[in-house]
Amino acid sequence: MSFETESFAATPGGDDEAGSLPVSSVEDVAPEPRAHGASVANVLNDLAPSDADAPGGQRDTLYADAVRYWRENVESNENEPYPATEFSAEWLPETSGEWVLLVKSSGWKAGTGYGDDYSQYYEQHIMLRERVETDDGMELRKPPLALHVEVMPQYRDLVFKSGDPLECPYGEGTRVVCWTTWAESGSEVERRMYDAIRAVYGDDSLDVTRDRNPDSRRVQKAEAHYRFDREKKGAVVETVEQSKDLVAWGGNSEIDAHQKRVQEGWLEARVESDRWDLLGFADVNFATELKIYQITDWHKRPPSDPFAHPKIEASFAGADGKLPHVSEWDDALDHLRTLVATHAHWAGVERADLVSDDFFDGAGAAEWDYQRPTGRREHLRQRYQEVATEVYREALKDSTVAVYDILRVIATETGATYDMLEDRTGLARSTIRYHVARLAREGVVKRLGNPVLVVFVSRDLLERSREILDRARPGRTADDMREDAEDRREDREARDESSETDDDSDAATGDEAAPQRDEFAYLGDVPETIRDVAVAVYDGRLGDEDVRIRERRLREAPG
Repeated sequence: MSFETESFAATPGGDDEAGSLPVSSVEDVAPEPRAHGASVANVLNDLAPSDADAPGGQRDTLYADAVRYWRENVESNENEPYPATEFSAEWLPETSGEWVLLVKSSGWKAGTGYGDDYSQYYEQHIMLRERVETDDGMELRKPPLALHVEVMPQYRDLVFKSGDPLECPYGEGTRVVCWTTWAESGSEVERRMYDAIRAVYGDDSLDVTRDRNPDSRRVQKAEAHYRFDREKKGAVVETVEQSKDLVAWGGNSEIDAHQKRVQEGWLEARVESDRWDLLGFADVNFATELKIYQITDWHKRPPSDPFAHPKIEASFAGADGKLPHVSEWDDALDHLRTLVATHAHWAGVERADLVSDDFFDGAGAAEWDYQRPTGRREHLRQRYQEVATEVYREALKDSTVAVYDILRVIATETGATYDMLEDRTGLARSTIRYHVARLAREGVVKRLGNPVLVVFVSRDLLERSREILDRARPGRTADDMREDAEDRREDREARDESSETDDDSDAATGDEAAPQRDEFAYLGDVPETIRDVAVAVYDGRLGDEDVRIRERRLREAPG
């Protein structure tokens, strides 16, 4: 499996040493995980240059046709969703009733005009429903095979309510997005979308061959899953939790594992990360989510009911740049399937443990060849041990207990702000920031958000650090820390408060070793921009004592 295009190729030479650990894998065979939810976006460059200055309703685009259809047929949102037409397509499953397409509109993000003259545009929707006859009459149902098409304008003269212009990265015309399920390729998603559009607006409403921008064909969603026996749920949840702990060392990724109710039922565990390569998976430039979930009332259903059993599902979770192109669909889905099959293998899920339903063959699923990562867990555990050793070294420094106290507060509180560290240690803010920055460079802590929250880089390291700090200075009590904090504050207050060398105020007691404060400079005299300064404030490199502002100028009215 390879990802060589702009969207999927991972950036070479990253700054994470963990990425240089040896990766191994073995060829393996597993039941093929089933593709599930999918979404693809296209842009049709169907706005003729001669129509560029025409009123929106008079432009000859698919979007304009969709709006005209709504005005001529639906007329009012009280009539929504409006049954537009009966529908048939060879990709639809059998039904005891009939397939119909509904339409509706909703307010969109852009429009024309400014201020009180702003006029919002409306996005058009096409939705697939199953119409069946019941004892109470005809009923419209959402089918397992979902289809929802969105039709939006791409006109450069549109603006957001804020006045900012609408960007059209793939040119002007109409943007269409399809959300569907059980599609095995990106082109299949597109086919369903255009079948529905033609059924509602007519065959002449679009010319895909002529108007579609080839570069605009982008994947917005892709999923693959297993449904497995609920007796294996505990082992699978534990495996995903272990992956969360191991990947957490990796770097700039959001690691999340929790239990909560979500729309589809009960979410048992979830991990979202852009560094699955740390476990030996393909090094791709997009984030992937792995989760275990099941419907809310699963415990009320007999084992013979497929919905009594959970799923493990991997999904595409966004990219830092361009979304993947439709031509990369197979590679993206292979990556998702590899995540699912590998975690099932690690959890001891056998073919016989897979559960079939209307769309997944379960134990009878076709065989699928893939590269299964091996050995990554041990590599990352070694890295945790390396960082834990650094914590021990810092905690035992003979010259100062300042770093020990900082680490102790972070460990005790499972994360601490600069205000909390200043209050609990008595150290100067600049001294705390100096040590925190140094610990962050060593890979011990990381800084989150604004106000900055200082935390250990992973839950595993947090637990290890608590044990290390208990062993490093067993005689240092909470009372000792409080007394030292008060002594540091009193010592600093005894000095000249106007001095700009307060970083040295505790050095006389042997508790600190931070550099003297740098001189201030005008923004125009440094190479950084105001944006660079803002980012530095946000991530904690600059604090309240590092930026000066002319307060009177700040509050003056412009002009």
